[in-house]
Amino acid sequence: MLLEQVPNCPICNGNGQTEIKDATDPFLAIEGKWGYKRCLDCHSLYMDPRPVPLEIPNLYPKTYYTHDSMELDPFKPQSMTFFSQLWHKIWIASLCSMGYKSQLEGKKLKSSVVGNFFCLHPTVNLEAKRQCRFLEAKRGKILDVGCGNGQFLYFMKELQWEVEGIEPDPLAARKVIENGIKVIQSTIEEVDLSKDTYDAITLSHVIEHLRDPVSIIKKLVSALKPGGKLISISPNPTGTLAKRFLKSWRGLEPPRHLVLVSPQGFWHIQQELEIKGEVFTLWRSEAIMFAQSKMIKTQSRITSIPSLSFSDILYGYFWGPWKTFFFPFSGEEVVFIAKK
Repeated sequence: MLLEQVPNCPICNGNGQTEIKDATDPFLAIEGKWGYKRCLDCHSLYMDPRPVPLEIPNLYPKTYYTHDSMELDPFKPQSMTFFSQLWHKIWIASLCSMGYKSQLEGKKLKSSVVGNFFCLHPTVNLEAKRQCRFLEAKRGKILDVGCGNGQFLYFMKELQWEVEGIEPDPLAARKVIENGIKVIQSTIEEVDLSKDTYDAITLSHVIEHLRDPVSIIKKLVSALKPGGKLISISPNPTGTLAKRFLKSWRGLEPPRHLVLVSPQGFWHIQQELEIKGEVFTLWRSEAIMFAQSKMIKTQSRITSIPSLSFSDILYGYFWGPWKTFFFPFSGEEVVFIAKK
């Protein structure tokens, strides 16, 4: 595999110091050992050396998760477990508070006392809003960059948004089109976007796959209508799990994750591009990420979707909300919301 050196941080051009050595692909799909540097200025993590652009498509095997089938009823609980049923009540209550009450009533769903009660907790309510990526009800046009199997776009279409996606993987893009959703099969670097076109642009676990996140964010902000929002969700390289597990951290995922932008990195992007925004972190994925990171540490790979132990549940669903309440930037995912 052809590699190239990365002399400076791709986010702020600062100097970096090697923090992680000999990290391997947790899915054992790509051979090799990989290293990451920590930027001494913005604290983002970046791979050095990294695959050259020509090699990028070869990093994604046919078994990659974007090829999973889409759930055609995204409004039902994921399972019949207590936590799944409870979380369903919480995010339905949160969606109602975001202005989607009439859309949910059409599906015979409504807010509950239990859901409203748990939404009183600030970080629980914030986490629940992730379901619609923090977008209040609006009959606007949304673009999802790296839309994968199109699950989020299908969900937002049901909430009466006009939806469109960009997906570089031809197999994943084909599945989205088969479900009646408009998708452009292209990389975000190559696609042409008209100015002032979208009310919202979202990227969920996409920014870390990009070689030059700053230029892409600049391009996407230009495609927003005045007042439009850009929302990015990505692994937090300064979160609790990243610091604890280092090269075994599930969010690292070498060699596909090229740049893991820190909260400080997103603040730098705001200043450089002269845009207004907010940065915060989320906790809900910590239970499964904790379990998978432990699996990588003990087995050097993810062999299956692990069953959550009592300690995983305790860490993710009880400690997580309070941890991010008292330490706001310790969560597993970092969210960047920019407004044009």
